[in-house]
Amino acid sequence: MRTEVQLQGQVISSLYLLAGIIMVVLGVQNFRYGMYPLVYTASLLSLTFFGLATYARFTYQLSNLQRANVAALCFVFLVLLLDAQTHAQQLMYWLIPLGLFAYIALPLKQAKILNIVAGLCFTAVLFHHADLLTVSLFATSYVLMIAFAGTFAMLHQSRSRTLVELAIHEPVTSAYNIRHLEDTLNKEVSRSKETERPVSILSLEVDYFEQIEEMHGIGIQQDLLKQLSETLNGMIRAGDSQYFDAQQRFYLLLPCTPEEGVLVIAERIRRTIEESTWPEVDSITVSIGANTFTPVKNSKSAQELLQGAHAALAEAHSKGNNRVILND
Repeated sequence: MRTEVQLQGQVISSLYLLAGIIMVVLGVQNFRYGMYPLVYTASLLSLTFFGLATYARFTYQLSNLQRANVAALCFVFLVLLLDAQTHAQQLMYWLIPLGLFAYIALPLKQAKILNIVAGLCFTAVLFHHADLLTVSLFATSYVLMIAFAGTFAMLHQSRSRTLVELAIHEPVTSAYNIRHLEDTLNKEVSRSKETERPVSILSLEVDYFEQIEEMHGIGIQQDLLKQLSETLNGMIRAGDSQYFDAQQRFYLLLPCTPEEGVLVIAERIRRTIEESTWPEVDSITVSIGANTFTPVKNSKSAQELLQGAHAALAEAHSKGNNRVILND
């Protein structure tokens, strides 16, 4: 998570730095033409952008970065709105690139609201200081900018969500993948230490799974995995989560579940799968390894918790399959 925030901070920092440089250039240009009030405005905004570039570069809290972005852009738009009382026609073209920047630095909904409010206010001010043609050109340009930038930002956000989903899900079963399990398990163990509530994990494999592929083919094997994943999803509680790895092994992460509870859940899963009828293969059994992190009893790491579940699963296989073993 920190890496993601750092990357986002670096991108926004670079954009703030670019905006600051542009303001310096505008300040120099207005100084040459003797428009000193705009020089002061450009200087103030350039200092603001350079300060924000530094903050965005070194912050590690996404919520703090987003709040800083909202506050900064509101301040910038307010400064431009106040200066528009005397230099409306000169400043109206400053607003459009800042509106575009809002779609990059802010969440989509906040960027839309800020742009609409800023556009309406600036148009109202411009209406009293410019002719109707100038007001119409600005309003049209700004509306088109909001429409195109908003559409692009929405498509980009949708695509980003899709890529994130693909990155954390396993394609055959649609369960979360092992990398996401490792990330989530670290968070759950940390939360368990803070709240002093146990967290448990189940590692589950279909017994004689390779023989299913030999007898029925890989297509039937993958259909079975999908059906099994759906069955497991129907048996876990809200707040629990399911994962699947390249070794055809399922995992169930069960927060706030002690050893007694995880054994009851695991045994219910084992019995339900054994008693169910599965298309093409008729019946299957599973072996389950369980492990629990209890803050007051041990100091296992997330990796040790996962390894303990693997060891318990291996023991279940060695004792004849179709059973639940809890790691000591």
